[in-house]
Amino acid sequence: MVGYKYGAIDIGSVQYDECLKIQSTPLKCSWRSMGNIDDLYALRYSSNVYQYKIAIKVGNGTYMYDQPLKINTDAFKKYRDMYASFGLGVKTEIDLPVESSGYSSTDKAAGNLLDFVMGQYETYTPIQLSQYISTIANGGARIKPHLLKEVHSSSNTEEIGELEFSVEPIILNTIATEQVYFNRVKEGFYAVMHSPGGYGVGYIDDWMDASGKTGTSQSFIDTNNDGVIDTETITSTFIGYLPSSAPKVTFVVTSPDSSHPNSNIDYRSLVTYYLTREVARKYTELYGLY
Repeated sequence: MVGYKYGAIDIGSVQYDECLKIQSTPLKCSWRSMGNIDDLYALRYSSNVYQYKIAIKVGNGTYMYDQPLKINTDAFKKYRDMYASFGLGVKTEIDLPVESSGYSSTDKAAGNLLDFVMGQYETYTPIQLSQYISTIANGGARIKPHLLKEVHSSSNTEEIGELEFSVEPIILNTIATEQVYFNRVKEGFYAVMHSPGGYGVGYIDDWMDASGKTGTSQSFIDTNNDGVIDTETITSTFIGYLPSSAPKVTFVVTSPDSSHPNSNIDYRSLVTYYLTREVARKYTELYGLY
């Protein structure tokens, strides 16, 4: 969305997915080299490099192998403003007494921007992710989430009391982008779930017409409670909505610190797939859509 808005890409723009090398930093790669890919392919197969190259263009930077990368730091604000319009990095205004807005950093090093655009730099809460996917599902309206549906008067019978008031939807903002770009993102989310090799294939049966996006990020924990973060882990997330043609349900499933990267356990098949898939299936069963 940021790339579309600021002219870094357009629908169908092709970029070459390759490992990037910035001076004095490790290689920054996708999970595999993908060659020439477009925006739809990048969503479907989770290309980090496609996002990196968008960010460099948004920041008016020029990439050269193993050279310093300079970007205009206002790119951070461009991304944050777009993320916030979906509910990421800001309070969702849910009807609870305390709400976290997640973690945000002020370090504007160029490499951090690349991490930022693929989910490795700041943190978001599950309710923020819920508001984000709901905003995509409904076509761009960020709606205030609530737990309370309605209030009824007390009753001395088995019948529910008279309705006193109900909570009406409140639109906090709408996404400032052309509908054609929204449709393109939704097309990508659908491909994740239904195209051969899509990362979400198998999570929910095809006939349910779901759209969604998987995500895997590095995370870090203090394993012995000494106040020092000492172990790198993997956090896996799956978000989506269904049916794609007329969404009624959105869902967020996250498995924090699900595995150590150097573990012999295949965290993707054991945690990301089986656990996340089963939670998503049970969720859809609950709403009578399975």
